[in-house]
Amino acid sequence: MKPGILPTALYFLLSLAVLISCSDGENNLERGALLAEVGSKKLYEKDIVFIFNDPGFEGDSNTVISSYINSWVRDQSLIIEAKKNVESTAEIDRMVEDYRAALLKHSYEKQWISQTIDTTILRMEMEELYQEQPEQFLSSGFFVRLRLAGFEANRSNIWPLRNEVYNENLPDRDLEEIVDLNEGEWVLNPYFWYRYDVVNDVTDNRLNKENIIPGYEFSYNSDGNRYFLKIIDTVSEGETLPYQMVEDKIKKLILIERRNELVKDLRNEVYENKMRNQQVKIHYP
Repeated sequence: MKPGILPTALYFLLSLAVLISCSDGENNLERGALLAEVGSKKLYEKDIVFIFNDPGFEGDSNTVISSYINSWVRDQSLIIEAKKNVESTAEIDRMVEDYRAALLKHSYEKQWISQTIDTTILRMEMEELYQEQPEQFLSSGFFVRLRLAGFEANRSNIWPLRNEVYNENLPDRDLEEIVDLNEGEWVLNPYFWYRYDVVNDVTDNRLNKENIIPGYEFSYNSDGNRYFLKIIDTVSEGETLPYQMVEDKIKKLILIERRNELVKDLRNEVYENKMRNQQVKIHYP
């Protein structure tokens, strides 16, 4: 809360309190000044304190209060009118109760999981899931892993540098050193996978998708630089994505499975406890 906002608001509310009748003294003591009424519904000072408890609260407090009050009276007016015109509120009451019950269950399960779940994930678990459920990791597009490095085109050793970029037997780490020593640049990281359209954008649409296969080599000039491209690997749409690309997803799937198991165990444990204490009675024959 920003300094000075709440005092201004309280000053405004106290000023209102002077103008409001004291006939509702008990409520005034418990909930502060009466701000608005619609039928039997009443809005008090204490009912809007939450506005100022928001860490992100900003703006003129009087304006915020007035805006909230205006919104509240319109909502309450509509609710009163809706009660008159909706034929039956029984279904709505049931839906509200179901929603409340769902929120309670969710909150309790969330609390239980946060206190119980083991978030340690072994690589062996991840690899096992990847092998057993390949359908979870199908590619939604065409992906490419490649080397793409550029150097000043007029370098005397430009063609030996091309050979280094194209040499698949040369580890990427070693090639990185060669690129740095020759004042070159990695245009795309050889350790990552990229969608084909990203690669094509970077190369100014010079690539033909039909040619993009492992081992494909391509060179082009741009702005005084010579660029060398070497396709290392590809994944087509519908194929299983490489493990490297889906590690984060695998971790999430494992945690989801653990959460589901914990919730299942919690439901069974609570049910069995209530049964042992004879708090569960089923009267249906």
